[in-house]
Parts: sequence; structure tokens; C-alpha cells
Amino acid sequence: MERRDYLNVLVKRGWIILLVAVIAASSAFAFSKLQTVTYRSSIWLNVWPGRPDWGLQQTIKGLLRNYSGQIRSRSVAQQVINLRQLDMKVDDVLAEMTVSPIESDFLIQIDVDDVDPARAQIIAQTTAEVFVEQIRVYMLEQDKSDRVDVNIRDDATEGRVFWPNTKLLVLAGGLVGLIVGALVLLGLEALSADIIRNGRDLERHAGLVVVGSIPATSGRRGG
Repeated sequence: MERRDYLNVLVKRGWIILLVAVIAASSAFAFSKLQTVTYRSSIWLNVWPGRPDWGLQQTIKGLLRNYSGQIRSRSVAQQVINLRQLDMKVDDVLAEMTVSPIESDFLIQIDVDDVDPARAQIIAQTTAEVFVEQIRVYMLEQDKSDRVDVNIRDDATEGRVFWPNTKLLVLAGGLVGLIVGALVLLGLEALSADIIRNGRDLERHAGLVVVGSIPATSGRRGG
């Protein structure tokens, strides 16, 4: 097909692409409204050596991963439940928590996702406080030059909607709809490729030159 043929097809059947895109975007919107809203609260911990030593800083980068694992331990989760008297199991708390070491900035990020924004913030804040206290007590037994300082950079953020992201889902649905609609349109054109509609189609399929055509009549002539 030539460029002009594609343009004609788009003008003639472009509504198919738009229809599929609208249906897909609407489906994504409806899907998002059926989802349980989850809120996320985040908090960051600073992890820094007690002395400005390059070797100790490199050691801390490895220590960040170990600390991240300790934060997600069952013992920490149980202390959070006990302190805040949460009606939750340890596994439930751990399932809501994501801990990510950020080695380049000597930070540990704690994210908590919960259906209750206030509870998400409480769990994130308390988890950070419990772990900071554990490290503080442990470091009291270490030589000052080898100590690692762990502190809370800022209090946990207020719970904000994390899922579903309605705008993103609708946009993704619309884009997928456009692609699917375009594929449907190409498929329809492929199925009707052998149908001769006009002189140009006849020339292309039969290799004949059309020198004239008889116009169609809309009714009978009077006798």
C-alpha cells in the first residue's frame, strides 16, 4: 500500500482505533475504581561513620544491606506491634514493609503500604525509632572511632495514595487501546486486500490499465 492508501484507510476507518482506545481507557478506569486503595508512608535513616574515614565509609555501604535486613526482622516487627498495640500479626507487618538501602547517599528508605494512611505512618515511624534505638545501644559497646551513627532524617511522611494510580492506568489503557486498534485496522485491511473496489485496485491486482469506467446508476429508466 502506498502512503496515500494508508491515509485513506485512516480517514475511513480511523474511528476503529479511537473506539478501541476509548474502551481500553474506560476499562482501566473502571478497574482502578474496583481496587482497594493502598496508602504509602516513607521514612529515611541516615547511616554515617563516627569518623571521616574512606575505608569505614566503604564498609558502611555493605553494612547498609545488613541493616536493611535487620529492619525487616520479625523481632523489630513484633516490637512495633507491642509498642503501638496494633491488631496485626508479624507477617502482616512485614508484608507491608519494603526496606531499600541507598548506598550512594548512605541512606536506608523504609516504605510501608497499608489501607489505613495513619497506620502506615505509625508503622514506618515506629520501625525507624525501634531500629535506631537498637543500633544506639549496640554502639555504646563499640570504640568511638568505630561507631556508626544511625538517625532519622525526617519523620515519616503522611500516608499518600500509592495504589491504584488511576491516571497512569487510564493512560496506559489508552495507549494499549491505540496499538490494539491499529492492529485490528491492519488486520481488516489485510483481509480485504484482494477485494477490488475501484480502478486503481484493478490495475494493481490484474496489471491492466483502466481507461474508463461505467458509472453506477441508482434506478431504472422509464420504459
